Amino acid sequence: MSLLYSTDRPEFLERVASLAGRTAYRVPEGARGTKQDQLPDAHAIAAALGFARATNGIGADIAYCWATGTDAYKERATRELSVALRCHATRTQGHQRLAAAQIAWDVLIHNRRPTTGRPADVRQADWDRLLLAAIASLQSLAWTALDDAERAYRKAG
Repeated sequence: MSLLYSTDRPEFLERVASLAGRTAYRVPEGARGTKQDQLPDAHAIAAALGFARATNGIGADIAYCWATGTDAYKERATRELSVALRCHATRTQGHQRLAAAQIAWDVLIHNRRPTTGRPADVRQADWDRLLLAAIASLQSLAWTALDDAERAYRKAG
């Protein structure tokens, strides 16, 4: 987490909390917040990410799962990521791209270390490159969806 007066980029969950009108400041201030409406926090976040879904595709689903730590959209997101990784310049087959997408999901959403190694028929450098591309793609899609959600939610409200 960033400090109150820090110029560091806020962490992902801080940005999600700001959608609900919460501040990232960690000292209680007598129940004051930045929230302007009476919409419950969970509904505000869901609405904002729903606005982002129209423009970002699976990014809003990834952002939702990252914020909540669930696998609600894992199958759809990893399948679409696997298809998107086809353009990545590696010598891997479809099932290997899907495996890399699922490992990347566990790394990003659940903060787990990869438990399975690379397939035997893939060079280590190619596998590492594919995993890094998958993780970076998931993270980029989630951050972009959060940017879209903030813009759309502020414009709608």
